Amino acid sequence: MTQPTTRQRPEKRNLPYMRIAIVLCPGFTLTPMASFVDALRLAADREDRSRQIYFAWEFLSITPEPVRASCGLEVGQQKALADIDGFDGLVVCGGLLSEMDGLPRSAFEPIRRAAERGIPVVGLCTGSFILGQCGLLDGRRCALHFEVLTRFQDRFPKASATSSENYIADGNIITCPGSVASIEVAAYLIRQFSAPHYAAKAYDYLLFRPGTVRLRASLGPLGEAVAKSARLTQEAVRFMEHRMDRPCEISELCASLGVSRSVLYRCFRRDLDLSPLEFWREMRLLACAELLQRGRHGVTEVAYIYGFSDVSHFCRLFKARFGLSAGRYRSTISARPAV
Repeated sequence: MTQPTTRQRPEKRNLPYMRIAIVLCPGFTLTPMASFVDALRLAADREDRSRQIYFAWEFLSITPEPVRASCGLEVGQQKALADIDGFDGLVVCGGLLSEMDGLPRSAFEPIRRAAERGIPVVGLCTGSFILGQCGLLDGRRCALHFEVLTRFQDRFPKASATSSENYIADGNIITCPGSVASIEVAAYLIRQFSAPHYAAKAYDYLLFRPGTVRLRASLGPLGEAVAKSARLTQEAVRFMEHRMDRPCEISELCASLGVSRSVLYRCFRRDLDLSPLEFWREMRLLACAELLQRGRHGVTEVAYIYGFSDVSHFCRLFKARFGLSAGRYRSTISARPAV
């Protein structure tokens, strides 16, 4: 995730440390909202009694009608979105785009007003689309779910969107792809407005570890090239990301995209100067290297995690790419002190 650059913890001794308005959009997804709120709830009380002592929150509706979650759960009429004064942060919980597209433009004004005050404004899941419609993501980096990344890029070309991070804090605007990654956003705000041990309690009670293995590569400079690539290349890369642990034949990839091998090959060569097979292998090797750096997994385990069924073959590829055997890389790199 990207760390903040501007917001500092306020000098505020009165409790609660932070009051958050949680805005529910039509068709909001339940997991991101519940993950965020439960982390906040656990940090809010020294015990486990759900008292809003250190942190407080209220649910607001972006429309005057009751809101139904994407899973069918209906939430009764909430406080109006216009009533956001007095809050220290605002979280927009998005969901099904088909149910959010018809929102009136007047609904966005309170969100803009909150951003102008300099308080944290968060977009969970497709809540980032709402922030984009408010003009809050122009020129900013933002974290999107891979499923909606292309649609977001088409609608908001002035934003710099990625699907490779759990959250991004760019100034006072924070975006998150959703799901349980929302716990990390809550923990970030908890740390900013209070102290790390409050966030640690939330992590512990939710059995959540930010360092949990995710089958997604940190592509480094290649990621920047992918972000500037044609849509076909980006769609192929997303397919590869979903299959990091079980790579398939390039012919299957082409069939899923509805293109020929030659078209895909030319697209990758033009955009990334690699063939699809070379890129897929590079992405998996980078992911293996990242996992070995953490020092918690052995070479054989890492190889299997990323779909290398032949460990000897993996070791040859790894040494050719990084100049060290996988075992030596693990012991050398993971032993370096953090800077």
